[in-house]
Amino acid sequence: MRKFVSIIFLLVCTQIFPLDFPNFSLGEENAKEEFKRGLTYKNLREYSAAKERFQKAVNLKKDFHLARLELANNYYLLGEWEEALDELEILASKAKNDLLISNKIETLRLAIAGGVTEKEKVFFKTIEGDSIRGYRFRNPVDITFDEDGNFYVAGFDTSNVIKFNAAGNPIANWRGGITRKLDRPVSIVYQNQKIYIADFARDEVLVFDLSGSFLFSIGSPGKGQGQFRGPSSICFDKLGNLYVADSGNGRIQKFNSKQQFVMEITGLGNSKLVNPSGITIDNQKLYVVDKDKLQVFVFDNDGNTLETISKPEWKKPRNIRVLDNQIFLTDELTGIWTYSLFNGEWNQLPKFRDKKGVYRVLFRPFATNMDATGSLYFVDFGKHRIDIFSQKNNLLSNLDLKIESIDTSDFPNIHIYTRVKNRGGKEIVGIDRLSFRIFENDNMTPLFSLANKNKLNDKLQIAMVFENSESLKKGKLNLEDGLFPLFRSLHDTDKVTLYRAGKDSQLILPETVSLRDILAKIRDSQAEEKFNFGKASITAIKKLSMETGPKILVYLVSKEAKEDSFLQYQKSRIVSYAKAHSIPIYVLTTNPNPNLEESWSDITGPTNGKYIVLDGEGEERELYKEFKSQLDYRYILSYKTDTNPELINRYIKIGIGVDHRGVKGRDEGGYFVPEPR
Repeated sequence: MRKFVSIIFLLVCTQIFPLDFPNFSLGEENAKEEFKRGLTYKNLREYSAAKERFQKAVNLKKDFHLARLELANNYYLLGEWEEALDELEILASKAKNDLLISNKIETLRLAIAGGVTEKEKVFFKTIEGDSIRGYRFRNPVDITFDEDGNFYVAGFDTSNVIKFNAAGNPIANWRGGITRKLDRPVSIVYQNQKIYIADFARDEVLVFDLSGSFLFSIGSPGKGQGQFRGPSSICFDKLGNLYVADSGNGRIQKFNSKQQFVMEITGLGNSKLVNPSGITIDNQKLYVVDKDKLQVFVFDNDGNTLETISKPEWKKPRNIRVLDNQIFLTDELTGIWTYSLFNGEWNQLPKFRDKKGVYRVLFRPFATNMDATGSLYFVDFGKHRIDIFSQKNNLLSNLDLKIESIDTSDFPNIHIYTRVKNRGGKEIVGIDRLSFRIFENDNMTPLFSLANKNKLNDKLQIAMVFENSESLKKGKLNLEDGLFPLFRSLHDTDKVTLYRAGKDSQLILPETVSLRDILAKIRDSQAEEKFNFGKASITAIKKLSMETGPKILVYLVSKEAKEDSFLQYQKSRIVSYAKAHSIPIYVLTTNPNPNLEESWSDITGPTNGKYIVLDGEGEERELYKEFKSQLDYRYILSYKTDTNPELINRYIKIGIGVDHRGVKGRDEGGYFVPEPR
C-alpha cells in the first residue's frame, strides 16, 4: 500500500508540459545565462532583480517555458498578480492540459478576485471515539486548537484528552499527572502554549503543556472568591483574562493573566444567573448560556447586562461560541442553532448527509469550534464522535503550494522554502513531514527533514512607515503612550525599521528597538504636505519578504493621509505584495475619529491586520503579543542531495508534492549546482 501511494505521488508530480531545462542553440547562450542569474536572485529572495533577469531570458528565447514560469512566480511574489496571470495564460496556450499551470491560473484568478466567497460547508469526516485503539474517548464535551493545527478533544466519561495532529490522526492520550488526574473534564481551551481544562468533578481548572504534563491548577472547591462548585465552561479575552462559568455558585468568575481573582458576574433581577453552562467572549461582550433559564445573557466588561436572548424552541442549551461572525449555540435536545451578527437571524442547522449519502443526526451536541482553515467541528456527546465540515471549495480543489526560494548556501544540503494555502488564501498549518514528497530531477528523495516552527519564529520584524505631517507630530503624546507597551516588550532579537512617507520614501532607521529613537526621528523630520505611502510600503515589504519569523508592516498616521498618498503604487498592489508573503498591515493612528477606519479597511482587512486608535483604551497594550502571534507558517524542507558537486552550473529540477486531508498540491522550482566555497 505504501508503495502504491508513492507511485500516485510520483504521477501527481510528473510534469505533463515540458518545463525542463531546454537545449540552447548557437546565439541563445545569453538566455541561459540570464535565467541562471534570475534563479540565483530568486533563491536569495531578491525578487525584483530576479524578475528583470527572467524577462530578459524570455525575450531572448520565446519558447523558454521554464523561464516564463519563473517570471510568473516572481511577478506573484512581488504582488504583480495581473502580470503573473498574463504569463501563465501564455504558457497555458502552449499546453492546455498542463495540470501545474492550470492550477496556478485558477488559484491566481481567485486571489485577484478576492479569494473564495462561497462559504457552504459540506461533511468531511467523522472521528469515532470508540473506534480508535489506544486513543479512545467517550462522551466528548469540547474541542480546541493550537497554533500548529493540532486539536484536543476532552472526553467526559473516559476522563481524558486526546490530541490529534492537523490531519486528524491521534498522537497522544492524556489523563493528567500523578498529582492531578482528570476526573470529569467539561471545557477545554488553548492559550499561549498551554491547555486549560475545566474539571467539573474536581472543582478546578487544570493547566497542562502541549505534551500533556500537568503545570498548575486554578481554584478549589467552595463558594469563596477563586473557588468553584462545578466549573462548566472557560474562555479567554484578548488581554489574557480567564473567565470561568461557576455553575454550582451561579456566577462567572474572572481571573487576570497571573491567575488572580478579579471579579464575579452574577447578573441582577431577571438576568440573575442560576446555572451558567457555556461562555464565550466576542468584541468585549461576554455571552453566557444559562441552562436552567433557557436563555443567553450578554454582559459588558463590568458585568452589566446588555441583552437577553431566548428562543421558545430551546430545551437544554449547553454551550456557545462566536465563530466567523456567527453565534453557534448547542442545545443537547434540539441541535445546533446559529445567529448571524450581520443580519440578526436565528437558524437551526439541519441534519446532514455523510459521504455515503446517509442522513446523520446529532444526538446530544455539546460544543462547536472552528479551526484556522474555517472547518467546523461538532462535538456529539451522545454518539461519542466529532463531525467535521469543511468548505466545499477546499475539498474539491487543489492546495496552493508555492516554492518561494531554494537555499544552496551549504551545498550539498538543500533547504526549500514553501508556503501552502487553501483556495481561501489561508495558510495551512500543521502539515507533517510524511505528507510531503520531494523530487530531484524526477527522482523521489526519501530522506528529508522539516524545520522546527519555533526556531523560525524566535524573532519579530516590524517595518514602520510614518506619515511625514505636522498633525502626526502634534499627536506625539498619543504616539508615545500608544507605542510604549510594544517597545517595552521587544527583545534584543527583534528588529524595527523606520521609513518616512513624504514626497520621497526614505529609510530613516535600519534597525532599532528604541522608542526614543523612533520618536526623535519623527520629531526631527521636516513636515511635508504630500506623502508617498505607496513607495515607502513597497520598499518596506521588499525588505520584510527577505526575513524569517513574524513580519509586520505598520503605518503611523494622523488624519491627513488621503487616497492620493498611494498614487505611485496603489493600495491593491501593496495588498497583493503583502499577502504573497503573509505580512499583515496595521494602521496605528493618533486621530480619534472612528470614521477614518473604513478608509483603511481595504488594506487592513485583506492582510489580516487592524486599524487601532492610540487612545489608551487597551488594544495597543497587547500589540507585541498580537504581532508575535502572526507566525511565519512557511515549511522549510531540507535534504542532502546526491548530485555530484563537480557538476558545477548544472541545472537541477525540484518538484514538491503535498497531500493533506486528501487534498493535493504541488509546485516546481530548481537550482544550479554552486561553485565550491
